[in-house]
Amino acid sequence: MKHWQGKEWGILPNKKLSLRLDHAYTLEEIYALNKTALNKMCWLFDVSGWVGNVPKLLREAIFHIPRFAGVYHELREEEQSIMAFLCEFAGKPVAINQIYEKYSSTVPVKKIDAAVTDLLQKGWLLEGQMPQSLLAIPDFKKTLDKMSAFYYFLEAQLPATHSAIDSGGQSLADLIELSAFLYIEKPKLTVKKFMAKSVLRRLMSRLSSAAADEWEEAADENLYTNMTRMLLGILQEMGALKVVVDKGDYCYYQLNGEKWDDFIFSPASHRLLYILSWQISRIQYHKGGSLPFIANLLKYAAKVNGTWLTGASLMMKSITDESSVLFHDKDPFSSEEWLEAVVLEPFMYCGLFEKTTAELPTQWLMEGKMPRNFWRLTPLGLALAEWLAEEKDPGKAISQMVKIDLYHKDTEVIFALLFDKWRQVLPIELEQQLIIQPDLSFFVPKNVSPYVVWMLSVFAETQVQDYVYQGEFTRSSVLRALKGGASVDDLFALIADHSKVPPAENVLCTLQQWATAYDKTLFSRAMILACDTPEMATEILAQSKLSNWVIGLVGPQVLLIKPDGEGAIRKWLEKKNWVPRPGVTAGEGLYTWLTAGKNEK
Repeated sequence: MKHWQGKEWGILPNKKLSLRLDHAYTLEEIYALNKTALNKMCWLFDVSGWVGNVPKLLREAIFHIPRFAGVYHELREEEQSIMAFLCEFAGKPVAINQIYEKYSSTVPVKKIDAAVTDLLQKGWLLEGQMPQSLLAIPDFKKTLDKMSAFYYFLEAQLPATHSAIDSGGQSLADLIELSAFLYIEKPKLTVKKFMAKSVLRRLMSRLSSAAADEWEEAADENLYTNMTRMLLGILQEMGALKVVVDKGDYCYYQLNGEKWDDFIFSPASHRLLYILSWQISRIQYHKGGSLPFIANLLKYAAKVNGTWLTGASLMMKSITDESSVLFHDKDPFSSEEWLEAVVLEPFMYCGLFEKTTAELPTQWLMEGKMPRNFWRLTPLGLALAEWLAEEKDPGKAISQMVKIDLYHKDTEVIFALLFDKWRQVLPIELEQQLIIQPDLSFFVPKNVSPYVVWMLSVFAETQVQDYVYQGEFTRSSVLRALKGGASVDDLFALIADHSKVPPAENVLCTLQQWATAYDKTLFSRAMILACDTPEMATEILAQSKLSNWVIGLVGPQVLLIKPDGEGAIRKWLEKKNWVPRPGVTAGEGLYTWLTAGKNEK
């Protein structure tokens, strides 16, 4: 290749344009000169060069800064430098010898040749002839001028003094509320094993906004929200929840009280590990090979001393070769959205991250300002990050959390250091803090023993208000709990053991009065055997061999029998020559048969 000393430089056998050095060209003028001159540029920015208003479509694509930035940063350093130099001429062609004069003292000539060739081939530059020149369109300069503002928006930070708007950590409280609901309601499921919308509405009114947000949209598609699905998954994984089919072929959720008690009475650090284990396994299921990235994310977030970081900044700094997670430069907000939805929001739900927002200027957009999410680790998250940093292989350490047996002795050994770090920052679970008012309303600190919250959520109408768990006992809530299988003795024991001061006498009397209304009557399924005469009924009742199946008389001619005794009694009746009709007669048929017998008599 020949160089700039007074010669013409045949850079590339591209079709050249007739360009004047003293004129600033727009996309429209270039397109008018030659309809195919912009084709490579259209290819570069994913714009069709054959249909529509090509200059307009191309300009819109170039002004899409996230996409432009992703393509621009694929250029080598010398290519970016040449682009920046040519853009300073605001769309005017630059004689090619000026490029060599600018860079020949600092950049090898071969590198300049290669850079210019590549820029022309890819569509970044246009070439002029007579004299030979290079042109960077003015739209590139407009976008490049806004790049720094875009990256400030993408990688912005806030000082540690900025207050959180969501401190996270709602997972345990929601798990308790969900368990109480399933325990007392035993909700029936649809054919797709999904709770009906009317049932979900009652459930979601008890859960935090993190779990209930947009639940109706999910329910319309027979889906649960991500957090609700996580809570159900945790209960099923620990064996506390299963789908049961009753005799009417109805499916419903049934809570295993023993397994639930094993979890709720375990130490706080163990409960947190179990919840987090399920969350990490869900992330791993969503994107295999992501655990090294998760470990690196936590370690990096711990290094910034409480500074609030955007999701994009956290992600870019945490990418590691060992992980399958990638940051898409051409669509960084899509990458950030993935991180927030799949990792940061769920980790905040577990109590590891907290979030705040701020309005940032957007000089690179038409809008003046836009809200931006910022994240940082909580003390619990910092403790986990410190533990990972101390491990020889953080990726392996976090992968151990995916499959754990909460009650196995090895768990205590493997995670001993982590448990110790968590115990230092977990709030103390308070005892004897329950206060019940004479009107049967109550309140208790949010960080009381989970068993207290569980029992109150079973027997009362409850809600979380800031740092206080409050609610009231009602006749319907107490009877609902008793019908669900709860014991009123457990409620009275709870009140005796956990009340800060003894409740007013009327409180216990009212609760006892409501409780005694329960189990006064009973519905059960049985079969009726109608006889032609009272004497026949009396004789059947007297048979010792049939006593295991005959419950008793319910009328002169009618016996109540157990359904499983139908076959044995039929055989006896046939031997007795009192042959019954086949099948089971419905109520109207029974009444007609008995009435007809009376009329004949």
